[in-house]
Amino acid sequence: MKDLKLLASMLLAVAVLLNVTNCQSRQDTKEAVKNSQVSFKKQEGVRFKQELESLNKTNKVPVQIPDNPRIVYATEQDVLELENGIVLFGWPSCPWFRNAITPLLEFAQEEKAAIYYLNIHDIRDLKEKDKDDKVITTKAGSPGYEAILAKFHDVLNPYTAVGIDSIKRISSPTVLFIEKGKGVHKVVSTVVSQTDPKIKLDSIQRKELKQRYRAYFLDEHTI
Repeated sequence: MKDLKLLASMLLAVAVLLNVTNCQSRQDTKEAVKNSQVSFKKQEGVRFKQELESLNKTNKVPVQIPDNPRIVYATEQDVLELENGIVLFGWPSCPWFRNAITPLLEFAQEEKAAIYYLNIHDIRDLKEKDKDDKVITTKAGSPGYEAILAKFHDVLNPYTAVGIDSIKRISSPTVLFIEKGKGVHKVVSTVVSQTDPKIKLDSIQRKELKQRYRAYFLDEHTI
């Protein structure tokens, strides 16, 4: 009987240890996703600020970018090779992108997270259906873009214009959380209550969007 009690105690201790270890490993991975140790290049911050603010006079969604945004310009290959990180897909003139950028940069600053930015405006493919309802490609995506679609296929949204779930596309903005080389969470567009991207988010909507970005770290997210 004593031997059985001892064995049960040992098994319980091992289970507790494994659970603690797994939790710690998970938290360590989440911290790695932030890439808080990244050294930001001043010229990239200046470039990002100029690219967005230069459109304020012609775009209905003016933005003010901080002097040192936690932005790292990325290539398609950088995204494919990223082990842990947060990737922002989009382009400066997109009104949805412009609405999202302030909450995202505030989130990054508060969490001390790096945001890897890839401009997808000129690298995406274009597809449509012909008269026979067959999907045709009218513009090929870059090889890197196609590789990103393939690698993160399971987490990305369908190409809604063609109505086939298995065909994916990256919308602007899409914020993708990569963990151990896999896409584990995404935030697309802004918030449900925003129906017109040319109307700026109000303070409540901005707070809600920032919470959507933070939800990954709070285990409140769904794909």
